[in-house]
Amino acid sequence: MALEFWYGSTVYDYDGSVESGGMARRAAFHVSSLRYTSWFTSIEKPSELPLTMSTEDSKTESWQDDLLPNVVDRIAVERPGDTYALWPVAPYSYEAGFRALTWAEFANAVNGLAWWLVRHLGHSQKEQVLAYMGPNDMRYAALTLAAVKAGYVIFVTSPRNSLAAHRSLFGALQCQTLVISDPISPAASSIIDAVEPRTVTLPSVDYLTGEAHPIYDYKKTYRDAWREGFLIIHTSGSTGVPKPLVWTHETAARHRTLITSTPPEGVQSVENLCRDKRVIVTLPPFHGAGISQYLFNTVALNIIPIAPAARGIVTGQGLVEALRQTPAQIALLVPSVVAEIAHDPALLEYCALHLELILYIGGDLPQEIGDKVASKIPLRCQWGASEVGIPQQLLPPDLGPMDWRYIRFHPSVGAEFDMVAHGMYELVIRRREDLNPTQLSFCIRGQGHLGEYRTRDYFAKHPTVSDAWCWQARADDIIVFLNGEKTNPISMEQHITATNSDVGGALVVGSQRFQAALLIEPVNPADFETTSAQVDLIKRVWPSVQEANRLAPAHARVDKALILVTKANRPLVRTGKGTIQRAESINQYSLDIDKLYTNAETITHLEPIGGASYSANAGTIAAAVRDSVLTVTGWPTLGDSDSFFDHGLDSLQGLRLTRALRRTLQSPDIGLSTIYQNPTIEQLTARIISSNHDAEDPDRNLMELLLSTYMELIEQIPIPPSLGGPIRRPFDVLLTGSTGTIGTYLLYTFLSRSDVGHVFCLNRAEDGGRLAQHNRFVAAGLASDYLDDSRVTFLRTDLAQPLLGLKKDTYEILRNRVGLIAHIAWPVNFNLRLAAFRPQLAGVVGLCALSAAAAPPAVRLVFISSVSAVSASTRQPAPETVLESLDSPYPNGYARSKFLSERLCDAASAHLGIPIVIVRVGQVAGPVRRRGLWNPAEWLPSLIISSLHLGCLPDSLGPQFSEVDWLPSDLLAEIAVDLVVAPGAERDLLPWTGAGGGGAEVFNLRNPRTVPWGKLLPAVLEAAQERRAQTLEIVTPSVWLERLQVSMATAEDLAAAAVENPAIKLMGVFRHGLWGGKAAASCRMSVDRAVDASAALREVPHVGRDWIRKWVDEWTGAC
Repeated sequence: MALEFWYGSTVYDYDGSVESGGMARRAAFHVSSLRYTSWFTSIEKPSELPLTMSTEDSKTESWQDDLLPNVVDRIAVERPGDTYALWPVAPYSYEAGFRALTWAEFANAVNGLAWWLVRHLGHSQKEQVLAYMGPNDMRYAALTLAAVKAGYVIFVTSPRNSLAAHRSLFGALQCQTLVISDPISPAASSIIDAVEPRTVTLPSVDYLTGEAHPIYDYKKTYRDAWREGFLIIHTSGSTGVPKPLVWTHETAARHRTLITSTPPEGVQSVENLCRDKRVIVTLPPFHGAGISQYLFNTVALNIIPIAPAARGIVTGQGLVEALRQTPAQIALLVPSVVAEIAHDPALLEYCALHLELILYIGGDLPQEIGDKVASKIPLRCQWGASEVGIPQQLLPPDLGPMDWRYIRFHPSVGAEFDMVAHGMYELVIRRREDLNPTQLSFCIRGQGHLGEYRTRDYFAKHPTVSDAWCWQARADDIIVFLNGEKTNPISMEQHITATNSDVGGALVVGSQRFQAALLIEPVNPADFETTSAQVDLIKRVWPSVQEANRLAPAHARVDKALILVTKANRPLVRTGKGTIQRAESINQYSLDIDKLYTNAETITHLEPIGGASYSANAGTIAAAVRDSVLTVTGWPTLGDSDSFFDHGLDSLQGLRLTRALRRTLQSPDIGLSTIYQNPTIEQLTARIISSNHDAEDPDRNLMELLLSTYMELIEQIPIPPSLGGPIRRPFDVLLTGSTGTIGTYLLYTFLSRSDVGHVFCLNRAEDGGRLAQHNRFVAAGLASDYLDDSRVTFLRTDLAQPLLGLKKDTYEILRNRVGLIAHIAWPVNFNLRLAAFRPQLAGVVGLCALSAAAAPPAVRLVFISSVSAVSASTRQPAPETVLESLDSPYPNGYARSKFLSERLCDAASAHLGIPIVIVRVGQVAGPVRRRGLWNPAEWLPSLIISSLHLGCLPDSLGPQFSEVDWLPSDLLAEIAVDLVVAPGAERDLLPWTGAGGGGAEVFNLRNPRTVPWGKLLPAVLEAAQERRAQTLEIVTPSVWLERLQVSMATAEDLAAAAVENPAIKLMGVFRHGLWGGKAAASCRMSVDRAVDASAALREVPHVGRDWIRKWVDEWTGAC
C-alpha cells in the first residue's frame, strides 16, 4: 500500500498521484498563516527595502516572506510530488541507482525529526546548540530545519578537524550534545572521547521517509525570529583553531536574495544557468557551500541536488558511475575531482557528453589541468566564503572558454578590490545601505558592527576583460590543497623552528597538491651539503614534525618522505624584518619541490615501513596490508573484510597507504584506484598477490655502510691519557633512558647504593623525565623520596646532537663528575628499519666521546644490548664476546642497530682504551621482589590475559620459548650493576692503559636455570583458579588461535574487547612470529662469565610457581 502524506485537503501518495481527500487526515497539519514581512534587515530592525529579484521563476514568491521551515512545509503542499533531491540507494556505490526524495517526503522527515528531538531532548526555549556528524544523506538538511522547529540550532562540524579544534569549537558554543548516526563514524567516536558530550542517535533514513509523521506546527514568522540562529558552521581554521560562525535566519534570507538578484541586461549568471537544473553536488554537507545547495538553492533556484555516495571518497570515477545511473546537467566539484577527470581521457569524454557545465569550488586548480577540461566542456570557478556566502557570479560574453578561472561578481555583492601589492588585490565587501538585503557578511553573529569585511583573499585582474578577477592566494598564507582542504602552516613552521636548535627556518608548501611538504633551512647550511648529513638532520627534526602533525588536521600533516633541506647557496627569501617571504622562497625551490613530490610517489630510495620481507603468499601479504593500513590510519584494529571507508579512510590517507604498500611490498603498480576498488584487506591482498615478489634485504648493505661511517667517527675521537684502576668511590652516574622498565630499576639500584653519589638521568622529555620517573617509582612501589634533587638530576637530551644536546656548561659538569655511564635509551620498535636507528648509533659515538674526555680516570661505559643482536649467529650458544659477522643479529632494524652498537663499543674500547662493558639481556620479565606490573601490552601478558578470557591456554609457546629463561626486571638491574661496579671485582683492576686495549667486555644476562613451558602450565592454571575461580583448558596453539580469531570476529567493539582480550591486537605476532612456520628456535646465550662474576646471578632461581602467581594476579587486577 502506498505511503500517504496529508497536507490540508490534499493527500499525496508515494507513487506520485494526487487525489482529493476532503478533511480526512491521519496526521493533522497546519500551515502557518502567511504574513508579509520582508526578511531584509538592518542592524536594529527588519528592512523594508527589498532588492530587485529575478522573476524568471514564478515560484520565487513562495519563499520571499517566511522562514525556511515554513517555506518547506508550504512547498510540500503546493508541489508535493516535485523532486527535492536524490541520494544513492546504497551507501558505498551507485550500482543500485538513486532514490528521488520529493518535497512531501522531505517535509515529512523534517517533522519526524522535530518530534524526535522533542521526545528525546525536550523543546528548547533558549536556542540550545546541538552538534551533528553523520553520513552524507538527507538528514543533514532535515535535521537543520527540524532543530529550528524544536527550538534548537544545529552545528555541523567537520570530521577532519583535530581533537584540539573539536574541543575549542564545542567549548566556544557551550555545546553539550552530539547527535550521531548508526553506525557511528570514527570521527564522531573521537569527539566523544575528547569532548565527552551527551549523545543521541538519529532515526534511520528509512524510518524518517517510510513513516507518516504528524506535522510539527512552527508558528514563528520572519519578524519574530530573524535574528535567531539558523545554522552554525565553522571557519577553515586559516588563522589557527577554527571559529564557529552562526548563520541567523537573516543570513539565510540574504543568501537566497543574493543568488536570485537580477543580472545586468545582456549578461548571464552562473546561478541562472543552474536554475531548474539537476546538479551533482560533491561538497560535503558539513561544508557551508555544500549544505547551502540543499537549503537555499533548492528553494531559490529550484535546483535538484544529486548527492554522492553517503560513505567513501568522492572521485572522478564515482562521478561517471553516478551519471550512468541518473542524468544531470551540472556538476559542482572540488578541484581534486576535476584533476582526476583531466588526467583520464575516458572520464573526461564521458563527462563532456553528459554534462553541460562543471563548476569547481573550495580550492585552486592549476591552469594546465583546467584547460584540459575546459577544452571539452564548459568549466567555471565559483568563489565563496563562510562569512560572505557564494555570491552570484556573472558570465560576461567577452570571457572565453579558457578564462574559466576568472570571476565577475554581481553588483549586489558590493565587491571592491584593494591593491595590496603589484598585481595583487584583496577582495573587500564594504557595507552599503542600498545592498543591505544581499550583504550577508554583516548579519552573521559577531560581524554586525563591521563597516567592511576584508576577505584576505587575493585576486589578480584579467589582462583584457574589465572587472574580471582570478583568485591567487590568501593573505594569511593559507595553503589550499588540490582536494579543496585548507591549512594554515604558520603554527607548524613555528613549532619545528622552535624545537630544533639547528633549524633556522621552516616552510610548509602544498598549494595545488594533495598533501603538504616541508622545507627546512639549517642554521649552518654548509654543514648539511651531503646527502647523509641531510638525512641525519631530517631524522632529528622528525620527532617535532610528528608533534606538529598530531595538532594538525589529517589533510595538513607532513610525511617524512616530503621533507627537503634547503641549500646553502639558496637561502629562504626574507623580508627586512627577517620573516620568510613565502611566494618568493617557494618559487626558487619550485623544481626541487616538484622532484620531491615525484620521488615520494616512487619506491626508489624509500625504505619499506615494515621490519620483515614479505613473500608472495596470502598470509604474509595480508599481514603487510594490515600493518600498513593500521600504521597509516592509526586505527587500533581492522577486520579482514571491513571496508576502509566505513572506518573513515579519507583521500589523503588513501594516498599515504598507496605509498606505504609500494614501499613495503616493493610493488610500484599499486595506485590510488587500487585502494578504492579493493577497500578491504581481503580484496587488496587478492589484488596484489599475483604480482608480488620477494624483496632483497636492503639493510644488509646498509650495515656495512653505517659501520664504516661510525667507525670513522670513533677514530676521530681524541685518545685520552692512560686509564686504569678501580672506579673511585663514591662515584656519580650518568643514566640514559631512566624512565623505561629496566631504566627505572637501574636507577633505583644505583640510588640504593652507598657508593653512588649522584645520578644524572638523561631523557628526551621536556622535563628530563622527572614526572614520568616519579610515576614509574610510585607504580613500582619504589621509594619516591629517592628522587630528591640532592641525589638525582633530570636533563633533557638528544644524544645524537653535539654535546649530547646539552648546554656546554652542563656537559662540562658531566665530564668532570661522572664516573660511570649506563646507556639503555633505545626505541623498542621492531618495525623500524635500520636507517631509523642512525640517531642511536650517533648517540653511542657521543657517549664514547664523553667517556674518553671525562676527567675522572676509568670512566666506565655500560651498554645494555639485546639477545637479538646475536640471535641469528651460527655460534650457539652465543658466546660472551663481540661477534664480527654481519649475519649475527636477527634481521630487523632493532637487532641490527644493537649489533652495530656492540661493534662500535668494542672498537672504541680497543682504540681509545676506555673501559666498556656490554650487557646483553634476554627476555625480561616483570619484577618479583616488589610491586610492579609486567607491561600487559607485551606478548606474554597479553597471551595470559586473553587465555583467561578465552578459557583456554596454549600448551606451547613455540620453538623460541620452549625453554623459559626469563629474568625479572628488578633482579636484572641488580645483577647488571653488580657486574660493573661491585667493589673488589676483578674487572675493576683490568689494565685499560690507552690505545691498543683488548676491546669491550661482554656479559650475557638470562636466567641460568631454565624450565620447560609445560612445567609452568600448572602454575598458570592454579593462579587462574584462585584469582577468577576459573578452570582453563589446555589446547594446541592452533586451537587457541582459532578461538582468538572467533572472539575478535564476534566483538561488537574491538577497542573495548581488547581490554579483556588484548591478544587480538597481536594476532599477527602470535600467528606468524610465535607459532608461524618460519618461527626460529630461541637463541641460547652462554652465561658462564656472567655467572662467575655475579653471585646475584648464581642465586637466581628458575621461573616458578610464586613468580607466575604474582604476575597473573597483577595482570588480572590491571585488566
